[in-house]
Amino acid sequence: MEVPLRILRRMGYKADSQGIINRYIRVEGAWNDHLTHTRQFILKALNNKQPANLAVLGSGWLLDLPLEELAEMSGHVWLYDIVHPAQVKHRISKLPNVTAVSDDITGGTVMQAYEAVRAFRKHAIPPSADDLCQGAFMPAVQPDFVISLNILSQLSEYITDYLQHHLPFSHNEAARLNTLLQSAHLKLLPKGNACLITDVAEKSIDETGRITEVKQLMEVELPEGAYVEKWEWQFDPLGDYKPGCHTLSEVVALFL
Repeated sequence: MEVPLRILRRMGYKADSQGIINRYIRVEGAWNDHLTHTRQFILKALNNKQPANLAVLGSGWLLDLPLEELAEMSGHVWLYDIVHPAQVKHRISKLPNVTAVSDDITGGTVMQAYEAVRAFRKHAIPPSADDLCQGAFMPAVQPDFVISLNILSQLSEYITDYLQHHLPFSHNEAARLNTLLQSAHLKLLPKGNACLITDVAEKSIDETGRITEVKQLMEVELPEGAYVEKWEWQFDPLGDYKPGCHTLSEVVALFL
């Protein structure tokens, strides 16, 4: 389901998309190691595979995706995200077998949250997480291989922020929403024909190098991988994200 642009703006998705590329520019190469690890892992996972239809869930700015290589080894590459920047659309216009699909990979929860806020203004009844997660994401074309690209930990983030800004939505309900969305997302990844890259924890480190907080990002247990790699992502070495601290993310990549 494509979400109208005016709703994406109200819920913060447009600003977040721009914020990602702005942070990437500001940190001046600090993400390069993470991006290289991600691209190399994807190519390893697809070694000797030539999928007719390859789906990328959470394609974003394509910073961490070896797009041209994937286009060469695949019949067609389908990029799924809730919003595709104009620069991305321009880049893929040169690749005839790559298509960007604007879709809500949570299965409609974004619109459900938006409508729940509107309904709350009339009836003052907040929704439950289960109320919001009634749908299921369906790719435009059935894929032969699926890449989940640094999106699993973020599925509920802006939905929860929007709900908590406009209505009573408890921490327990937010955790439940995250659990439901992460569980549903993992079901989209077929064993033997998928890879998953996700940050699983966020560390806050003060100026002395001391870890002051570790935030776990997974509400579900990750599946076992036939091949697993782990690395650290220097997400914010400047202290913009959390003033006074730099933020380091722990990343896990699985070939399922």
